[in-house]
Amino acid sequence: MITVNTGLILLLSLLYAGERKWKGYSALFIAALLFLNDTVIPFAFSDVGYLVNLVFSKLLMLLLVFVLLRVTKGDGSGTLAGWYWCLLFLCPLLSITTLLQLSNNLFFRSYPQLFPVIPSLLLAINLLIYVLSDRIMHAQSERSKRLLLEQQNIYYLNQYHMIQSMQEDSFKFQHDFKHILLGLRVKLDSGEPDATAQELDTLLGRLEPDAYSCNTGNLVVDSMLNYKIQNAARHGISFFLELTIPPQLTLDTAALCVILGNALDNAIEACQGITEPEPERQITVHMHYLNDSLFVRIRNPYAHTVQTGPFGDIRSTKADHRSHGIGLKNIKKTIEALNGLLDISYEDGIFQIEWVLFGIERPHSASALWNLQEVEL
Repeated sequence: MITVNTGLILLLSLLYAGERKWKGYSALFIAALLFLNDTVIPFAFSDVGYLVNLVFSKLLMLLLVFVLLRVTKGDGSGTLAGWYWCLLFLCPLLSITTLLQLSNNLFFRSYPQLFPVIPSLLLAINLLIYVLSDRIMHAQSERSKRLLLEQQNIYYLNQYHMIQSMQEDSFKFQHDFKHILLGLRVKLDSGEPDATAQELDTLLGRLEPDAYSCNTGNLVVDSMLNYKIQNAARHGISFFLELTIPPQLTLDTAALCVILGNALDNAIEACQGITEPEPERQITVHMHYLNDSLFVRIRNPYAHTVQTGPFGDIRSTKADHRSHGIGLKNIKKTIEALNGLLDISYEDGIFQIEWVLFGIERPHSASALWNLQEVEL
């Protein structure tokens, strides 16, 4: 009977959103909670006593559920070590097994009024572990959100400084423009056409937009790409951009930062591992918007051997696998949460990651003009 109830609770947990590990542990915890709760009440030796115990048991269960709803905060969105998950899954299973074994003990058969002490202790231990695990994962989730917000602020601050620098250059040029024209007029009058043509070419170059920046009009994409381009340039890594996106998109900024930021970080890290002249250390980014869908493809060369796990998941080549390789997991998790599609391939020294996000609409007030940018940085 216990096995059937536990299986039904596990199946019922599949209907709810959340991490699979956390849903599985929560299902086992609920099964253990139901079983322990029924054994906490002392034995009754009459029909009336049995009914009273049954009512108290259900009231106690209702109270425990109410307390858990008020105390717990998270939904299992944090990360825990593998040994911690093993402990969480073993705790309710061992509690049920221990109680079944002790129910046949001769001591408790002789003194049945002492038996409720054991399930009470096991119930308290399971509740404490569940609440502590929930608090730990909730704290990790909040920390990840704060770190992501700080990263977004860095992107925006970098974009602000770039725009401010461009505006200052523009103001300086406007201030000196009249004097420059006067100088060109003097050179023309003195018969120096070659020098005048050379200065005109220099002025035309100053009027052109900065080729070393992304300028699609979309603040989130521009700020993130410009920040990554600047970081990559310090390591001698170039970018090739082909972007066709509208200035405004109804896309979660945090989700885009997680997906695009982690993908670019992995691409830059892979290029840093290339020490030979060939292949070229260049990252290619294609981004297109069509029919309320955002298509993104990032390609980069790599020199190391791609390691995969038993289920085909890509593993980090670094020694500490728990600290590294999380980027692709976060990308996959975020895209799945948005009901998008993800494809990862690696062949002939080229690593490619591409994804599609559906239902990405443009605000009705957004401009109908899109900025097409195709540039090699």
